[in-house]
Amino acid sequence: MADARDEHDVLDDLIDIRDGFSGLQNPLGSLTDAVIDPSKVRQYDPSDYKERPRSNSVFCTRCKASSLVSQEVADACCSLCLDICPVDAIEIHKASIRVLDTCRMCGLCTMVCPSEVFVAQRLMTRQLYDKIVRAASAHEQCYVTCTRALGRLPKDNEVLLPCVGLIPRELWFSLIADYDNVSVYLPLGICDRCRTTTGEEAYATEISVAEEWSQASVGLEVDEGELNHEQTRAYRRGQFLNEMRRAGQAALTSMNPALAGAQAVAKKVKDHADQLYRMQQSLENAVGGKTSASRQRILTQKRRTVLGMLQGHPALAGRMRLQVPSCDTTRCTMCDVCTRMCPVNACELDAQGHFSVETAYCINCAACVRVCPEDALTMETCDPSELVVRDKEAERRKREAQQQMERAHKAAKEGRRQLNRALDALERLDDDTK
Repeated sequence: MADARDEHDVLDDLIDIRDGFSGLQNPLGSLTDAVIDPSKVRQYDPSDYKERPRSNSVFCTRCKASSLVSQEVADACCSLCLDICPVDAIEIHKASIRVLDTCRMCGLCTMVCPSEVFVAQRLMTRQLYDKIVRAASAHEQCYVTCTRALGRLPKDNEVLLPCVGLIPRELWFSLIADYDNVSVYLPLGICDRCRTTTGEEAYATEISVAEEWSQASVGLEVDEGELNHEQTRAYRRGQFLNEMRRAGQAALTSMNPALAGAQAVAKKVKDHADQLYRMQQSLENAVGGKTSASRQRILTQKRRTVLGMLQGHPALAGRMRLQVPSCDTTRCTMCDVCTRMCPVNACELDAQGHFSVETAYCINCAACVRVCPEDALTMETCDPSELVVRDKEAERRKREAQQQMERAHKAAKEGRRQLNRALDALERLDDDTK
């Protein structure tokens, strides 16, 4: 706090005056609207933050296996969603998936499914990343919490979910590797009273893995009175400057061309989306978007998020321990069940019987291993460097910057040489005149 006071300047004083004046203008705040028109006041409803997931059996490994192997083997292929559902609201019968009306809309199935069979639009990795980053970028602290824990309308830096356990490890990893102000708010004992009985173990496991990968940590707050809702200094200054610009105070903004807070946050989110797009394009250019059998490879949202983070922080890949299938060619009969089984088409078997897997696409589900009739496949730890997708555009910009720096050094060196020659000539001229 001492550092923040030392940095306090005239612009911060102006912001404080503006905030104080706004308080005098409307001392009752939102209560004014409640008195004038109660219908305008938004009421807290936990169901507003929940969404019943839709399922797509096309990507379900258990459903795909039912058409390739015996039903007994198919049933053993994967049961993650069935195991995590706290009310047994998911039914899988051969090639169909059904979400029952008893669904609690906790979102845990969206987190645990490696092939992202279950879709709840507001709870998907891409949407959650953007929402949490917006809050973390604009505030000193960002809190991820659940409807039972908060019990009220969330503030701008509170991300309210049906269950904290629905955030996958890939998303936690991408968040805490870049942001050190993301915390979970859950009062002590709150999970003990929740009917989503599998949620506590889920978030504890996912956060633990993410912290191991990133060597960073997620904060924990259990006391609502200790929650910090202050905006960051940079965000408040940016917002104030933008207000002045809109008011026509061009002189003030020209002295400090800082981006407006909200605009800066929006740009950060957009830049991240653009980076993920370029990363996927680079990946497709490097390994091909389709297999030799013309099957389209699929990059899940979770894997895309991880690859995007590793592209910017390649050193973190060494901390990840992911397993991919490896083939014993002496057992393989080239039946092709493994490649047809893969929900993201990461596996490939060529005409010569050579089995390969694209590590960046592989979701590590081991479904191919379970359905192989000859037990020719086993899961082995992959080379983490295979998860790092080269950013050729960034490399090009770096090369250009390096070349420009070298030209500048060369010009400076040549300038110094010319200057020394001129000085020597002046000295000789001075000696001659004497």
